[in-house]
Amino acid sequence: MPKKIVKLMLLIGLSCLTLTGCWDSTEVNNRSIILELAVDKNTDYAYDTTKLIDDQPIYDIYYAIPDYGKLSGTNTLATNVETNIEVQAPTIGASIDDLETKNKNSVSFSHVKALLLGEELLKDPELFKRAMDSVSRDMLIARNVPLLAVNGDAKLITKVESEEQPILGLYIMDYFNNGERASSFFKKQLVGNYIREMDDTGVSTLPLFHTEKIDTTDPESKSTEIDISGAAVIHDYELVGYLTKEEVRSQLYIEGQIKNTPVVISDEGTLLSYTVKRQQSKLKFGETQTGPWCLIEIEVEGNISEYLSEEESKLISPQGLEEVKQAIANEIIKQINVGINKSKEMNMDFLGIGEAFYRQHPKMWMKYQPTWLSTSYRNLPISIGVDVSIQSTGISE
Repeated sequence: MPKKIVKLMLLIGLSCLTLTGCWDSTEVNNRSIILELAVDKNTDYAYDTTKLIDDQPIYDIYYAIPDYGKLSGTNTLATNVETNIEVQAPTIGASIDDLETKNKNSVSFSHVKALLLGEELLKDPELFKRAMDSVSRDMLIARNVPLLAVNGDAKLITKVESEEQPILGLYIMDYFNNGERASSFFKKQLVGNYIREMDDTGVSTLPLFHTEKIDTTDPESKSTEIDISGAAVIHDYELVGYLTKEEVRSQLYIEGQIKNTPVVISDEGTLLSYTVKRQQSKLKFGETQTGPWCLIEIEVEGNISEYLSEEESKLISPQGLEEVKQAIANEIIKQINVGINKSKEMNMDFLGIGEAFYRQHPKMWMKYQPTWLSTSYRNLPISIGVDVSIQSTGISE
C-alpha cells in the first residue's frame, strides 16, 4: 500500500478520535451548567467578628442550573426546569466553592447566558467593581455574556418563567440576538463592552430588567411577564439613575442603531405612521470663542406604514411629500432631544458625545476633558439635522 494512503488513513483515524467522546475526564451528565447568575449585595450583612473572612456573607448570589431531564427540544413546554441555588459569600470566587458543596456535580461557567446585577449592588461602587473584576478575571464567564441591571433585588428573577422559553438565560440570549427586533427601547450590553466603557470614559448604560410586576408576597408564585426596557446609567461603577425607553431611543438614534422603528406624526388631524428601516448617524464638532459645539446629522430610510386620509394624494405630489418628510424629521428631532435633555439634567454623557469628540479632535478635546463632566458637557450647544427618505408610500402612483 502506498505510504501516502497509509498516512492519510492514520490522519483520518486520529481525527475521528478527537471528534468523539468527552474532551476531558468529566462526563456531561456529571456537569452542572450555569446558565444565569443573579448577584445582589446582602443588605442584611454586618461584619461578624466571630467569623473568618471567608465566612462573611457580603454577596447574595443565585446560580441557575437547568434540569435537562425535563427538557426536550428547543421549544419545550416543561415548567420548573431550573434549580436556583442561593450562595452567600464574601467574594464571587469564594461562592463557587460553596456552590459545589451544595451540588453533586462539578460546576461549569462555559455556557453562561446572562449576568444580572441587583440595584443595591449597583449603588455600592466598591462591591460592584469587585464583582465585575471577579467574573471577568481568568475568563470565569465569556466577555460576550449579556449584562443587565435589575431595578430591585436580582434574586427576583428566580420568580420569572417565560411561557415562550422556560429557561430565563436562554430567553435573554435570544432577546439580545434577535436581529429582526425593532430596536428602539433597549440597548444591549455585554460584559466585555461594559468593562471597556468603564476604562475609556467611566460612563455606561445597562439594559433594565423590570421587577415591578413580580409578586413578592407569595414565595410560590411565578411571573410570566418579562419586561426588558430602559436602562441604568452607571458612572465609575455606581448607579446614578435610570432611563426610560424613550430616553434610550434617543441614545440609539445618536449611535445609529435604530431600525424597524415606527415614528407617528399627526397630519391635519390624521395619524401617519412611518417605519424607520435603516438609520445612520454622524457627529460633527467645532469651536467658537465661547466654547465647542456639536452637530448631530441623522439619515433615516423607511416606508409609510399607515395613513388613512382623504388627502392621501398628498403623498403623490412632491410638495405634499416634502411636508410629510419635514414633519417626520421634526418628530425625530423631538425624540432625540428627550435623551439629550435627560443627559444634561443628569450631567452625565451616556450618549457617547465626549468619546466621539475625542476621536475626531483629540487636541481640541484635551482643552475640555478636565471639565467635561462638570461644566463643559452641560454647556455644550447641540443641534440636530434629520434627513428623511421615504422609499415607499404604500400607494400606487
